[in-house]
Amino acid sequence: MVVLGAPMLLLVSAMMASQWDEFSHWLPSARYLYVTDGFPDGRDPVTGASFPAYPYGWPLATYFASRLSGRFVEIAGALTNVLILLTFGLVVIRLVRFGLGRDDASPSGWALCAVGGLAVTLLNPTFVQKVVLTSYADVATAAAVGIGGVLGWRLLCSIADEDEGTRNLAAQFGLVMMLLVNLKQATFVLLVLLVLAVVSTGIVDRRVRRRWPKLLSATPWMIMPPLVLYGIWRYHVATEFPGSELSLRPLSEWFIGLIPEIIAKMGAVLAKKGGYLALMLVAVALGVRAVFRMRGPVDRIAAITGAMFLAYNAFLLLMYVAAFGRADALRAASLWRYNMHLGLLGVAFAAYGIAVAWRHFGGIRIPPSLLGRLAIVLMVIAPLAFAGKMRFDRDAGYRHYRMVGSESARLLSPAARFFVFDPAGSDESALIVRYEVGRADALLGYVSVYHDTRTSTLTAMLRKKSPDNLIVFSTTPEVLAAVGLALDANRSYLLAAAEQRWRIVHTWPHPDN
Repeated sequence: MVVLGAPMLLLVSAMMASQWDEFSHWLPSARYLYVTDGFPDGRDPVTGASFPAYPYGWPLATYFASRLSGRFVEIAGALTNVLILLTFGLVVIRLVRFGLGRDDASPSGWALCAVGGLAVTLLNPTFVQKVVLTSYADVATAAAVGIGGVLGWRLLCSIADEDEGTRNLAAQFGLVMMLLVNLKQATFVLLVLLVLAVVSTGIVDRRVRRRWPKLLSATPWMIMPPLVLYGIWRYHVATEFPGSELSLRPLSEWFIGLIPEIIAKMGAVLAKKGGYLALMLVAVALGVRAVFRMRGPVDRIAAITGAMFLAYNAFLLLMYVAAFGRADALRAASLWRYNMHLGLLGVAFAAYGIAVAWRHFGGIRIPPSLLGRLAIVLMVIAPLAFAGKMRFDRDAGYRHYRMVGSESARLLSPAARFFVFDPAGSDESALIVRYEVGRADALLGYVSVYHDTRTSTLTAMLRKKSPDNLIVFSTTPEVLAAVGLALDANRSYLLAAAEQRWRIVHTWPHPDN
């Protein structure tokens, strides 16, 4: 599997970080671990990350890779994501073999490995390069949910068939859930929903219900390991630096009246992702049928998958109403990215279901050897064919921001604090510069297209913040009036405070595009 995935791994190894959340949270968190060799606490709670009280299971991957390399390896998260997907490809292979009735110890072979690899990459409806090939924790979350769902399904099948090893499967589920709750703040909800989905599927399954003591005795093994780890981290956060996480607004401030509009927007977002939505609707339909007549393993995995899709999106609706800002709620911000957390569970359901259907109804009339060769070729050449899309980090804007930030880090004095003006851009330029400078408290603030850019506002802001330096990426007449200099709109600038005025320290031409 690693050999077949080598072209993608090589392509990703040449990338650099470029996405918003990498600079706002994930990379600062990992670098904090690398610099301090410890977790944040009350003595040193400033990490440079948006939510320093988030769990640190995912930043540890970059931390360990950096410790092994002797330098901070910012692309380690993206490479780990690819390895996680390839590993889940092995889960897909197992499911295909189960579905085909070939669960034996013989090697899978190159062709089946290629099928598993394609299932989690090219054929994966939730494979989005700007999430997968970054330091985001969404792939790890999806893998934990997917493997947890498969283990929960195997547990129910084991109980129904009166097999041995039920407790082992429950313990494996609990260990995977330990990882899940240590990835992101909201993944505890995924733990709760997945446990409920597995247990409720067992309750409506007559064969499992007849052996309810088995399911009851397995449940503590499923939930105690993650609860212990979650409790330890919650205690640390509560005693060391409370208030550093996303929180719910008071009930009186919930957007109750916007619920119909939010639901409509959520539906519109998911409707644009036809492959994923169709897959999940099939799971929901089979799962609803299974509630009334559970006929076997396909119905069990469909019930778990369908229940997770409905319950998780209901939870996301609650978050839009109770935690997100109005603008983000009305546009169902990041809904597609959150649904990626269920993507590999959907892939697992599809792999097993298609294999069962293939066995019962016969496959397409193409020689298996030809299909195998085609899968191998696709697995190898797809990263090369789509290299332009996968190397989104080569965007000239990203590289300009990083160059300015890197050179500014060299030009700034060790204790300098700066402000960023980018009235024609987003907040991303400021986050990238802060990351490159490497001091979490060095950035005093920034102005972007979303802010008030009147001259009086900018002048008052500079007077209040008193930065040692300004970094200017774009200008407006108001910005020029506030800094008192005639700056070229096609260049970026590093300015320094000098005797009630600003002087130019360095300048960089904008890229052509």
